[in-house]
Amino acid sequence: MGCCSNWSPTSKRLCALGSTTGLCVFALVLGLVWPALIWEIAKQEFVLEPGTEVYENWIDPPIDTYLEIFLWNWTNAAEYRTEKPHLEELGPYTFVERHERVNLVWNDNDTLTFQQRRIWHYLPERSVGNYETDRVTTINPVLLTVGYALRNEPEFLFYVDGIITGNNLATTPFYDVLVREMIFEGYDDLVLTSLLALLELIPEESRPPIDLPPYDRFGWFFGRNGSESYDGTFTIGTGKDNVHNTGLMRLWNGANATDYYRGACGQIRGTTGEVWPPWGRTLSGTPPNVSVFAPDVCSSVTLQYAEEMERYGIDGLRWIGNDRVFDNGVHYEESRCQCTAEDESTCPVLDNGSMDVSRCKFGAPATVSFPHFYLANESYLAGISGMKPNEKEHRFEMELEPYTGVPLGVKAQLQVNLNVRQYGMSLLKDIPEVMLPVLWFRQTATLTDELADDIKLILILPDIGVYVAYALGAIGIVGLVLAVYFSVTRWKLQSTAAPSTVEAKQALD
Repeated sequence: MGCCSNWSPTSKRLCALGSTTGLCVFALVLGLVWPALIWEIAKQEFVLEPGTEVYENWIDPPIDTYLEIFLWNWTNAAEYRTEKPHLEELGPYTFVERHERVNLVWNDNDTLTFQQRRIWHYLPERSVGNYETDRVTTINPVLLTVGYALRNEPEFLFYVDGIITGNNLATTPFYDVLVREMIFEGYDDLVLTSLLALLELIPEESRPPIDLPPYDRFGWFFGRNGSESYDGTFTIGTGKDNVHNTGLMRLWNGANATDYYRGACGQIRGTTGEVWPPWGRTLSGTPPNVSVFAPDVCSSVTLQYAEEMERYGIDGLRWIGNDRVFDNGVHYEESRCQCTAEDESTCPVLDNGSMDVSRCKFGAPATVSFPHFYLANESYLAGISGMKPNEKEHRFEMELEPYTGVPLGVKAQLQVNLNVRQYGMSLLKDIPEVMLPVLWFRQTATLTDELADDIKLILILPDIGVYVAYALGAIGIVGLVLAVYFSVTRWKLQSTAAPSTVEAKQALD
């Protein structure tokens, strides 16, 4: 108001009232517009295209992902006819996992098609046991696969079984191999190589319904390290049309659904778990469920919202895998589509807690559950010993910062089991009928301090304008009060006192 000191009282009142009122209006507009303005600017960085922060972090991840693999060792395999299986957990054998995106194609409908190459390097300092020399005993998965695949082809099964036993392709129902062979290096299996050669001799139209792994060795991760094609071909939204589509799965292997599961269970949905669409400030009420598409199970895993959490001083939200994930329709009707039986009226076939992935895993009688059969039906635990399910250790978790959609932490863990039966195979005679765990794995990734600082900056930007608006508004209100006060008192008195002063001067003259 000092700028108005030489003005008339009326001008002073207009100047003071106008400037303070304008300051209040500006503060109000700033407080309302600033967050929306920052969001519009920030959205440009949440698009998957070269040059944006999200794209650069996706194409070259700034944080490491770790893969921990645990193998189940059948300690009393020699007594399988008289004792139920006792399993000993080996590991973890820990690997650092790097992702490379290859064969990128930007489509006209604002989607991106790509393949990914996953590369693992062993980390002895983070592992338990000796990866090079440890051995594991488990059921022969190739024998199980052959029996399971030909269970409805008795004549061909009898023929194949005769080839296996007559030529001593296998002499025991078990593997006793090195851990490194069971995981990445693979194990020479005469049954596998002989059957692959046999199938090549049979015309395609006459081949039995058997789908063996296309490798000459068997290992749970054999052929995957560095493979561009193993995980399939992904098509995801770039977010260019709408930022809420960033990272969302559209197609897998060119289709929006798989034929492994019925209905909603076969739909391609969710994200790959590394890029999530940001919510901005639109999230209100209870957060919705989120889905992660997992090529290892050819399906999406839907996680339920659990709680608020904090990591590195950043407020986030946590989602978890609960008992609905592998329910098979036992308790939740919406999960009934997980059942893979040809006759839907016979569903559910499996107890809750373990989902059939046989068609996804080269026809092996495989199921997927949480580690140690956490949240699974007690029937799975009854046939074996050695399981110690624990919520803290075996829960599937995903943590996100909702404004940006940036993952704060992930602990994705699943267990692979084999549905052990005789299946008409001579070598499997008297084998106990159990759901046998063979391995479980845990993938973890956590935000770094450097990335946390970047996120904090992004999160504080919308509030900076609001804080400035509060400060300017407070100054404007104080100024407005003072302007009204001076207008009513001091400046008003000056204007009424002026004639008396003139008259006094005239009297003196």
